[in-house]
Amino acid sequence: MYSLRKIYQGKLQNQGSDSFRFTIKDFKKVSAAFCSGGVNLSLAFDNGKKVMLHSFEFGKNTDCPPNKRLLKLSEPIEMEIISGVVNGTVGTETSVYLILEK
Repeated sequence: MYSLRKIYQGKLQNQGSDSFRFTIKDFKKVSAAFCSGGVNLSLAFDNGKKVMLHSFEFGKNTDCPPNKRLLKLSEPIEMEIISGVVNGTVGTETSVYLILEK
């Protein structure tokens, strides 16, 4: 069973950068991530060790549908806590999503 979860939504302030932290309760495996176009995304998954996705750029082409901006992981990552940073233009409305599985 899969679930789509929004883990961040906000308007970029502070020179176009914002950080966030999210705790997963039911679904523990991350299969993929995607976010709004025109931003850089860095994620750290904390399960006793950290797997980093650093400055993964989601292109500025907003005509590209979200399913084409998907970062699919080769193996699902088991975790409970996610920390992240999004960078982009000040004032840009940004959302970050994860595709989770049980």
